[in-house]
Amino acid sequence: MGGFLGFVWRQWTMKPKPLPSTLSLQGKTALITGANSGLGLEAARELISRRISRLILAVRDPSKGEAAKEDILSSSDASCTIEIWPLDHESYASIAAFGQRVRGLDRLDYALLNAGVKMMKYEKSVAGHEMNVQINHLGTSAVSLTILPCLRRTARKINAPTRLTVVSSEGHFWIPFKERHAPHILARMDEPSSFGWQQQRYYTTKLLNVLWTHELAARLRKEEVVVNSVNPGFCYSGLHRHSAGIIGVFLWLFAWTQREGGWCLADAVVGHEGEHGAYLSEQRMTTPSSFVLSKEGEAVQKKVWDETIAVLRDEGKGVDTDIV
Repeated sequence: MGGFLGFVWRQWTMKPKPLPSTLSLQGKTALITGANSGLGLEAARELISRRISRLILAVRDPSKGEAAKEDILSSSDASCTIEIWPLDHESYASIAAFGQRVRGLDRLDYALLNAGVKMMKYEKSVAGHEMNVQINHLGTSAVSLTILPCLRRTARKINAPTRLTVVSSEGHFWIPFKERHAPHILARMDEPSSFGWQQQRYYTTKLLNVLWTHELAARLRKEEVVVNSVNPGFCYSGLHRHSAGIIGVFLWLFAWTQREGGWCLADAVVGHEGEHGAYLSEQRMTTPSSFVLSKEGEAVQKKVWDETIAVLRDEGKGVDTDIV
């Protein structure tokens, strides 16, 4: 796992499958961030095809969310309540308001944190952090904390674990992560000189997703909330819109369709009930990078957690960091 030849082999030989046709999600509620296009939208279609009762699409641009809703409804005869909720990972006020709204739900069975960007050049977010770090790591981490109370409450209500799944990438295998040696990892990643070659920063934030998910899972009881990360595979997606050059050739040669990527996400959200703190890839539990499993990785994982909580406490007014 993790090498280029292995990547090519899996992309060419493994074909994702949809959820079992016999599966019914009737009566359940799911939430998907970054769901107005790409793999998030396809995952939404898949859950609807399995008769989920309520689906919340969390999007930065509500108008695009409404367009996605109309697109879903026009291509499905399923009876499902679809709601569009605004969520901006650059704004802690937006995240806090979103979390407060989630707390008002009568239940939340599944949460798929899919929102992300792949910026190829250094860009600072409105919050002041490098854009990939803000959207992919800090924003996602803050959202994961704000929705935990509802996930826990639902688990107690239905006497069964709920699910929290964070989208990562196989690219977390492929980066040197030199920032780990800095006194303050996240502060170092905010410095333009640390950005690295084009896709390196994106992949590093996907490693942060795996580390965060591992630590969060370690702090939660799997009887309440099952927490995993998932690699959806290399797929055609708007995620690559900032990429240039050879990426088009790679997409043509190796990419799965958006629909297949959505199947992988849906599988991670509703399947694998006995797997907690796992890294899912090719629709099964697999081994994350050797760094993640190493003693150094464990120490860095805790450091990233502590630094992230410190940032959210300092900047994320309204984001509850004391719930785990």
